[in-house]
Amino acid sequence: MIELPDVAIGAVCAALIAALISLLGLIISKEQKISEFRQAWIDSLRSEISALIAHANAIYGAGAASFQSPSEIWKVARPDFVGINEAAAKIRLRLNPKESEAKAVLNKIEELEQLLSPEKQMNYIKINEIEKLLVSEAQILLKKEWARVQSGEIVYRIARVTALSISVACILALVAASIYSFINI
Repeated sequence: MIELPDVAIGAVCAALIAALISLLGLIISKEQKISEFRQAWIDSLRSEISALIAHANAIYGAGAASFQSPSEIWKVARPDFVGINEAAAKIRLRLNPKESEAKAVLNKIEELEQLLSPEKQMNYIKINEIEKLLVSEAQILLKKEWARVQSGEIVYRIARVTALSISVACILALVAASIYSFINI
């Protein structure tokens, strides 16, 4: 059997540890970028929900004003109808309809859109109630996503534990080697 000198074994071990640490660094930086994207997603969702509510209030305000005909209301509120449709579409595209928190937000948006339909008499109290429920449901969803950002993606958490374990193992191996060489002097 070929016997390798201690220096060669140490060099191979050092190269393996360096490669593993490099891989862990790559995983951690990738997962950090994913967390940054998730934070941007959270910020955009907040913005879209606030735009939806602002447009809903503007539509109600136009409907409550004294106009002679529905076409006059349409002329005034058209940008808000377009804005609410755009915000709702962006939110729908952003959310996963299979998640319960997202379903709750999407249901409130649906209810709000139904209350703002032209064939219905607008009820500000009901619209305001749905808006508050929408904000409440959105806060639950956003809190869940924020918790996900804080803890990191699963791969990041595994990489972090692995890096810590390797560091502890290397320190213990260094201490053991030091004690062994001290005893054999």
